[in-house]
Amino acid sequence: MPPRSSSSILLTSLIGDALCLGPHWIYDQDAIAQTFGLPAHFAAPASAYHPGKHAGDFTHYGDQTLVLLQSLANLGRFDAPTFAAAWRAFWENPATLSYRDGATRTTLENLRSGQHPAASPSQDIAGASRLAPLFLLAWENPDDLAAAARAQAALTHGHPSVAEVADFFARVTWLVREGTAIPEALRTIAAQQPWSAPLHSGLAAAAASSTSPQSDAAALTEHGLACGVADAFPALCHLLLRHPHHAATALIANAAAGGDSAARGLLLGLVYGAQPHADPLPEAWTSGLRAQRDIAACLDQLALAEKHPEPPADSAQAERGI
Repeated sequence: MPPRSSSSILLTSLIGDALCLGPHWIYDQDAIAQTFGLPAHFAAPASAYHPGKHAGDFTHYGDQTLVLLQSLANLGRFDAPTFAAAWRAFWENPATLSYRDGATRTTLENLRSGQHPAASPSQDIAGASRLAPLFLLAWENPDDLAAAARAQAALTHGHPSVAEVADFFARVTWLVREGTAIPEALRTIAAQQPWSAPLHSGLAAAAASSTSPQSDAAALTEHGLACGVADAFPALCHLLLRHPHHAATALIANAAAGGDSAARGLLLGLVYGAQPHADPLPEAWTSGLRAQRDIAACLDQLALAEKHPEPPADSAQAERGI
């Protein structure tokens, strides 16, 4: 059975996304401050990217995380083709309000034309960021979990750096859930695998900025606020290293920094939610999630599936994706 912290991993990750809905993709930090003050509360989107969304909703990243959660609940395990079908059905539903970003549009076009693999070439970190639901399953080891994290990312984001980030944070979060402090978990996982040079340099840059006198907003601006792994990875590692015991502080600082904050927020929440003895987040953040009934239903479904498990998934199938 997965540890009790698994539901906290999911909820904190989704909170990290919902907290950023208001200022998402606004790159002017002064404008964020003028509109939201300190963005410590859920808010409706101020940009034009999320029409029809309300405070407590998810961005299109959180919506896709919920699709992954629902596919796990329906099947009782992770299966890449099942997730792919659910993901496609979500986007092809005329009632879907979620914003279709470039990776989504390209992947849908490739699916419709029968291209295989169908993933876009996107380097956006968002493909890695939706992996929190995987922690609700009972994995025998971190390697199997990391393979599934890579597979879900590769559904839509074909650049190898995105799968690498999914693998990296799956392993970091596994260690944190076992009781390893966040900075130690980052260093340990960085030393264990033959990661790419940009990942190592990004973590080194984050380590340097986390001990500098500059503000979080200045540091994240320096690392980069855009969607790509090259910007987002060191930015979110900066927050994890500077605020290892203060999830709320880091999540608010992330939202205040702007840019593609929601993708960073999902991964920040993933790691912080794994801490066995973390300080509780504001109750309004949990109760304010508009999808909380859907989330609870999926958690109940997964709990029932644990009592009546399906045969284990083929690990080779998980690697193949669509």
